[in-house]
Amino acid sequence: MGILGVKYPNINAKLKGMHAKRITKNDLEDLIKQNNLKNAVLLLKSKSDIFKNSDENIDRLEIESLLEKDQINDILKIQGLLKDNDKEIFEIFLLKYEIKCIKSIFRKIFSQNNEDDIIVQNVKKWTETLFEDIKGIETVKTLEEFFSAIKRMKYHNILKKYQEQENINVFEVENEIDKLYFETLYDKVKNDASSKKIIGSEIDLLNVLWIFRIKKYYKFEVQQLKKILIKRYYKLNPNMLNKIIGANTFEELKEIMEKTVYSKIFTEESELEDNINTYLYNINKKIFKNEITSIAYIFAYINIIDYENNDIINTIEGIRYNMDKKEILKRIVQ
Repeated sequence: MGILGVKYPNINAKLKGMHAKRITKNDLEDLIKQNNLKNAVLLLKSKSDIFKNSDENIDRLEIESLLEKDQINDILKIQGLLKDNDKEIFEIFLLKYEIKCIKSIFRKIFSQNNEDDIIVQNVKKWTETLFEDIKGIETVKTLEEFFSAIKRMKYHNILKKYQEQENINVFEVENEIDKLYFETLYDKVKNDASSKKIIGSEIDLLNVLWIFRIKKYYKFEVQQLKKILIKRYYKLNPNMLNKIIGANTFEELKEIMEKTVYSKIFTEESELEDNINTYLYNINKKIFKNEITSIAYIFAYINIIDYENNDIINTIEGIRYNMDKKEILKRIVQ
């Protein structure tokens, strides 16, 4: 019956109902019209139960924490409805949040900021409910404690080689974890067209974004650039990626990308990341609306929640810092 068959039509109906209760684009547009943070938060509280007990001076990390808590509850509901192989595939997909927890603590150690309680509490929420193999990682203060805390996790083997290094390259470590995650997940779902589209599109666009950023800000040799790429190919094959590596300006990149399915993303350099997020959001939204026989619609639901949560955070932050209302609206992917 494929990766996930119609034996779970009730999940589709439940997810549609859960999504219908979320903050909409119209709600965000109403938020943007507010002239101060207090009014915006009051409106947000009236639109969503997630924020009903929030202080009017709520900051970005507190908003993120409340949204993540709600997302974890959604994930737990889905896990309770899946069985066997489907549950195993979903848990591989969810490893991106375990990776996010690890990165948060890893960066915290290097920043020597051991007092950020919100980061600690956010990580603790995930590890106590979903990622017990790294439970307690939020308490670590040193690299030695960090490597000890991840011994039970799935990525320990690729990280342990860094344990003896004096000068650890944070980007290199995070890049290795990201690559393994995407390559493992892509291989697991590649026979399911909708799932492959979700994961493959993200891989393609991440590779392009990494190439563009690194060429702009760092001096990498070609072989170094190739090494950091995810070695799975959806619509962009290795030959196309080589051409992208050879582009020295955004205009050259744009000309190359005009020959691909991603041509509409590459309009202005300043809008590249927003355009990528909007493109991926729309892919996930379409699959969530139309797919009913594949695990892809579950992936899509979790992904669109991520994008929509970021919309809420960016909107409130834009109001807090008196950004131009048109600029805030441009950053919304919905």
